[in-house]
Amino acid sequence: MALAALLIGLLLGLVTGYWAVSIGTALFVFIVSQLIQIARLREWLLNDAPIDNTPHLSGTTDRIISEVCAIKKENTRQQEKLEELLRRFDAATRAMPDAMLIVNELQTIDWANPAAQKLLGIDAQRDVGQRIDNIVRDPEITAYLANNEFNQPLEFSSARSQENDLMLRVIPYEEGRKLLIVHDHQDLLRLQQVRKSFISNASHEMRTPLTVIIGYLEALTSRDDADAGIRRGIEGALDQAHRLKQLIEDLLSLSRLESLPLSKSQTTPVDIAALVHESVELVKASKLYQGHKIELRLQENMYINGDERELQSAVQNIIENAVKYSPTDSPVQIDWLTTSENAVLSVRNRGEAIEHGHLVRLTERFYRIDKGRSRDKGGTGLGLSIVKHVMERHDGELVIESTKNVGTTVRLLFPSERICLEANRVSA
Repeated sequence: MALAALLIGLLLGLVTGYWAVSIGTALFVFIVSQLIQIARLREWLLNDAPIDNTPHLSGTTDRIISEVCAIKKENTRQQEKLEELLRRFDAATRAMPDAMLIVNELQTIDWANPAAQKLLGIDAQRDVGQRIDNIVRDPEITAYLANNEFNQPLEFSSARSQENDLMLRVIPYEEGRKLLIVHDHQDLLRLQQVRKSFISNASHEMRTPLTVIIGYLEALTSRDDADAGIRRGIEGALDQAHRLKQLIEDLLSLSRLESLPLSKSQTTPVDIAALVHESVELVKASKLYQGHKIELRLQENMYINGDERELQSAVQNIIENAVKYSPTDSPVQIDWLTTSENAVLSVRNRGEAIEHGHLVRLTERFYRIDKGRSRDKGGTGLGLSIVKHVMERHDGELVIESTKNVGTTVRLLFPSERICLEANRVSA
């Protein structure tokens, strides 16, 4: 456009002979026309650049309008897509039975779904901008959010139940923001309770008749006039009856561990070294013992505040397992000592290494690495599950490590808060 104006000025100068005036006039007219187009473009842009009412301009301004219209159409399409996604998200969160909230670093509610009203009493419209602890007045939740340790969910009771029927899971994201998800797992708790009750009741009902059966079988094995073949059959039945009795006892132990809080158990200072000596003697008197060399390195006069029967069960289980899965005449090393952080009972054998895939599942109920070999050894598949429950109830941890050509080490880690030395045993 500027070149055209210059050419027009040159032609006028050629005709009139006034070159400077002609060129200046042509350029002046061009500049004025451009300013007018820019003014119209500015007015269009200030009016939110409506696509259906674009000014008719020319040159560069027309190309600018075309680009702006293309950008606006793309933005409109993206906005409609985003609005559709938001509508779907809103519909999904409204349909969620779980309460969902977003709180910022000040514990102020930024957003909540409708289920938050039912489970927590938080109104999605009214309570946005309020601190969550001003609405949900629960010390457990307040302490949990302030602690900033969200590896484990929080179970707490609702206003309509005294049971821990709600579960809070916190997912931190961005700068200080957290997504809170509250799930009502009352049905799951009820199902778990039914399962526990069934196992406990069935085990109790089976124990009495099984005791009678074992008594009769033992009486039959003591007869001198029994045929050798019949005697072998009776002895085999007696072994299986004892195995079934052990399974029932383990099931009852698990049921009791799951249902009874440790606070209701008889907690006393327990001499772990004495439990180890007792367990070793029991193992040496059993069929499991095949001349294993049991090496003891025990710190005496160190006690653990806890339930003696439960701790005896845990110690007995890991020592029996160490002997059970060790080659004949191989050493089993048992250490009981303190570290800077805790007290550790370590039991190490020289048996075959356990693959990692099996290692992480050893504490599952009835899980067996080799079903045939475990059955031959007489295990129930519940021993390590019992040990895990006992350690959790004593604020401790069960750690299992296995290395090829080295063996397997099982450690019971007790926190320092539960350690009780002989000097303060009475006061504990």
